[in-house]
Amino acid sequence: MKRTAVLRFCGLLLGAASLCGAVWGAAGLLGIAALRGGSLEGGRVISIGEDRPDLNFVGQFINSGANSHQFGYLSKIEGIANVFNSDATKNESTAMFTFSTQAMNTQVINNGPLRVVNRTGTTTIYYHPEGGASFSDPSTFEAGLPIQVSDYEQQVVLAPSTPFPFTTTHLNSITSTSSFVLNGELLRLGQEHGAFRTHYLGSANAPGLTPTGFFAGYAVGVSRNAP
Repeated sequence: MKRTAVLRFCGLLLGAASLCGAVWGAAGLLGIAALRGGSLEGGRVISIGEDRPDLNFVGQFINSGANSHQFGYLSKIEGIANVFNSDATKNESTAMFTFSTQAMNTQVINNGPLRVVNRTGTTTIYYHPEGGASFSDPSTFEAGLPIQVSDYEQQVVLAPSTPFPFTTTHLNSITSTSSFVLNGELLRLGQEHGAFRTHYLGSANAPGLTPTGFFAGYAVGVSRNAP
């Protein structure tokens, strides 16, 4: 209810001051409720632009049989000035955005010296402004608020007998996002049904050591999927 309408109504009532106050109070409460309701699912959407390296990833992985746990942090999000809670130290301990991927092999193909591994799984990106992640404890990359969940498809190309970096390509199809507040602004990372393609360059650790390997790379947006 607009303020002018409330005041006009109050003028007609004259002596009914208590009723006027109740009406004005109800109007205020309705406005606050509407604002809060909008905020739950609102916020400025940080888009992941097509063919632009809008997201940068740094991480490690642990393979066990057919399972692969990939975890780390985002070192760049286009649209956010600083993704670390420190200007001086920029690593996993100060990263405010971390991720964890749980994936499983769907097929393994050998082609001469090359091996091609396909995996599917789920990636979750977390917002944790306090930071504090550590590669010595992979679970620390799952702290904070889950702000984006996506279905994950991966292809890895490597040469098992040759110690050279391997490449991976992934497609992440976003299934859900949640709002978060950074510097007083309500934000969302990407949109449901959106997608991004990620390219990693990786290096395996010595056999028998943990983690299994290391990687870094970037993601670009791709054409929006149909709902």
